[in-house]
Amino acid sequence: MYKKTLFPTLTILLLFSLGFSINLELDFQGTYDNYDEETFTDRIGIKLYNYTPNFDITSELAFYNDDKYYFYESDYYWDHYFLIENSYITLRNDDQTLELSGGIKQLKDEVNSPYSLFFSSNKIPLVNLDVGYEDEHFFFETMWVQLVSENNTNFAPKAMNYKTYGLKFGNFRVGYQDVLVYNRAFDFFYFLNPMPAYFAQEIRAKKNGMPWSEAINDNSIMGFFFDYKESNYYIYSQLLVDDFNTNRFFDPEGFQNPDKVAFSSGLNLISNLGTFGVYGAFATRYTFQPGGGLGYTIYPESIYDDEKIIDYTDNYIGYKYGENTVSLMVDYDYTYNNWFNLYSSFETVFSGSKSPTKDTAPLEGTYLLDEPLLEKRYVYTIATNFYFNNLEFNLSADMGVIQNKLEFNEVTDTFEPSTQDENILRLNFGFGIEF
Repeated sequence: MYKKTLFPTLTILLLFSLGFSINLELDFQGTYDNYDEETFTDRIGIKLYNYTPNFDITSELAFYNDDKYYFYESDYYWDHYFLIENSYITLRNDDQTLELSGGIKQLKDEVNSPYSLFFSSNKIPLVNLDVGYEDEHFFFETMWVQLVSENNTNFAPKAMNYKTYGLKFGNFRVGYQDVLVYNRAFDFFYFLNPMPAYFAQEIRAKKNGMPWSEAINDNSIMGFFFDYKESNYYIYSQLLVDDFNTNRFFDPEGFQNPDKVAFSSGLNLISNLGTFGVYGAFATRYTFQPGGGLGYTIYPESIYDDEKIIDYTDNYIGYKYGENTVSLMVDYDYTYNNWFNLYSSFETVFSGSKSPTKDTAPLEGTYLLDEPLLEKRYVYTIATNFYFNNLEFNLSADMGVIQNKLEFNEVTDTFEPSTQDENILRLNFGFGIEF
């Protein structure tokens, strides 16, 4: 049975690499984790790619045996399931100002940060179609992202459109980002319309008495960022607004709806001794929740197949820790003569209750970590990489503790701090080869 599957798989990979003159990368990663019970898992990655000034193609598969997902043909792959982590093509014009890309891609935010707000730094792969333009002073991007296919057996269809508008002044960039999330497979009006999301959504709202009004209740999210990069430092700040209480300025005695906002900022200092970084972020409670429409999550529920729980860090499209969280990280990165790399970081995260897929916001008031019990996470990471021509070897460790760990409450559809503590010890080792 294994040979039946293995032979055609290897044949396809060989023909693909020869026919398209594509580079091939193979990597293996082993992980020891003391989570719940001591386990050892592995990851086997296969990547075929070719990058040119005008055309990129990437196909990347990864095989896992961590039992995170059930795969009905796992017997064919030695009890592994596989994920398509990247599989896309990109076209560019000769002067590199215009770019068209489509496929399955690990989406990346505008800012380089472990706490990016519009797209998670966990690099979740999603189906997308992307058109971008950038010249010396201006950049623009419009992108459609499939969140849930209309043929999914667990959930209704769900998609989003993302846009970025920005200006460049030398090494300084400033930009506006916005998102529209909706319960349809695709929306031509949003994708082709360069108008900011707020206006594109409002003109179609079902409450309007216009002949083109539609029975839709889409969710609009917006924000701003700036960053500045020099040879010896990089600094950025990013703001995401799900809902903002303007009555504090225009009607202080009137109704005060909750502020649902997130903020992230960071700094890298680059020297001969290495790169030192510090990053911080927070998101108020109820940010990213549905709020009458759809939440800023991949899936509209936190459970599938009636019993399997989707971890919130796998569901949030943006800030990986989600609402009601404050996080802080310091790190250090050093590379010696392009053959040795050392990375180290310490992270502290405080989290309160969060409900990614259920609207639980009160009518008034802004809240952040206001509960008597909070999850407290302290994690130290150290990692080394060694490079020898086309070979790479790596070794890393995560050590720490999670106090009052968040647990999912099926009755309230909420991740809540518990009385459970967890010690973290995760060891990783691996190697890779490129042809």
